[in-house]
Amino acid sequence: MRAVIVDDEKHARENLSGLLSEYCPYIEVIGEAADPVTAEKLITEFTPDLLFLDIRLSHTTGFELLAKIKSKKFGVIFVTAYDNYAIKAIKFSAVDYILKPINYKELIEAVKKFVYKIESERKSIQLELLIENLSKDRAFNRLGVTTEDRIELLLVKKIIRLQGESNYTRFFMEGGISLLVSKTLVEFEELLSDLGFLRIHKTHLVNIGHIKSLEKNGDMKLLLSDGTIVPVSRRRKAGVIERLSAHNLPQRYQDT
Repeated sequence: MRAVIVDDEKHARENLSGLLSEYCPYIEVIGEAADPVTAEKLITEFTPDLLFLDIRLSHTTGFELLAKIKSKKFGVIFVTAYDNYAIKAIKFSAVDYILKPINYKELIEAVKKFVYKIESERKSIQLELLIENLSKDRAFNRLGVTTEDRIELLLVKKIIRLQGESNYTRFFMEGGISLLVSKTLVEFEELLSDLGFLRIHKTHLVNIGHIKSLEKNGDMKLLLSDGTIVPVSRRRKAGVIERLSAHNLPQRYQDT
């Protein structure tokens, strides 16, 4: 599989190329670029399968480079120093990344995901969603999730709740749709907690916008917009009440 490395630091390109040669010999590095102009020419001319892309380039970003490329028939693995917002956008778009300094085990895992799980159509969808999320003034409207056989782009406002099932998470959407995704509930809690989602139980994360009522008598429960009743754990009870009280809830949120 053919790859291009884009990073404005020479030692970083050499280090990554060396790690790929040692640990991922089935990846052939066909070109390297230190700037977006050279990178765009390489990608257009050689049509690589995979792009290793630094987020921070001189005078621009890897995201801006991607936005300029019309045909995105390649996968991308971002290689970057920690950037909280950028990484959140990447996660929302179901795209892979590895942090500098590169851990060879993380590199191997990211490349394996690309080789075995991601088809060309998925690559394009993921990158378009990433660019969309980055252009929304930091408002993430859609969440990309990988199911067993496809990439699904979910409107966040239509997610009613998420339920943890061991190392998987089941999404319950408007219209009675449910999807099983191979990520833990904790990972989605990190992404969605500041978008109006509330962890009410070790296995339940709910969208506050879909809560119809709160029952305080006896064991606390929430009635959701699809008619589902979900329990609130005792240790989370006080936090749930506090969060709902501070959320300026409309009149339909009533104690029953």
